[in-house]
Amino acid sequence: MDMKIEFQAIGTIHTPYLPSLPIPNQPHRDAPGEFWISLNPEHTDGLDSLASFRYITVLFYLDKVSEQSLKINPPFAPELEVGVFASRTPRRPNPIGLSVVELKNIEGHEILISGIDVYNGTPLLDIKPYIKTLDSKADANDGWMDTLPDKEHRLAHFLGLEHEHGHEHDHSGDHAHGHSHDHAHDHSHDHDHKHSLDHDHKHNHKI
Repeated sequence: MDMKIEFQAIGTIHTPYLPSLPIPNQPHRDAPGEFWISLNPEHTDGLDSLASFRYITVLFYLDKVSEQSLKINPPFAPELEVGVFASRTPRRPNPIGLSVVELKNIEGHEILISGIDVYNGTPLLDIKPYIKTLDSKADANDGWMDTLPDKEHRLAHFLGLEHEHGHEHDHSGDHAHGHSHDHAHDHSHDHDHKHSLDHDHKHNHKI
């Protein structure tokens, strides 16, 4: 079924990250800098009761992704090849991103949040509450990552966490540990605009 779908941005995500600077591979709750969402004023009433939640799920459009792939080599396990739908890579058929962040405060149509791994000016698609009872799965696993004998060590490298170096890994190519995104969202616009999700955009790897 060939259907063209268009979404309208409902706001803008503001972060200290610019395309010329490194960006985290995953959201960091205590990341330095200011992070907030500017919701378009006409959607302000939709924020009613959102402040009762500690965390929110933010969906956004990866508006500078110019490449997609159905198979990827994870940056911290380049010897593996997995399907795009078994990964967090932004190089997806539909470049939609998702992050769970802490909701710190709401002032009018602006939402103060914890660190999020997107470039400044990323178009906002939706906000949903993170509901502990519904969204937390006690029996969840790490899928193919559980097959890695040194999973914790590799993930610590990837996430930039402090850890002990028991041994070195020789990962050649340009899939180095601490691989940064190519989230080239260098926008400063706050106005409404439409994005067609069948555009061909480019992004580097996440998990």
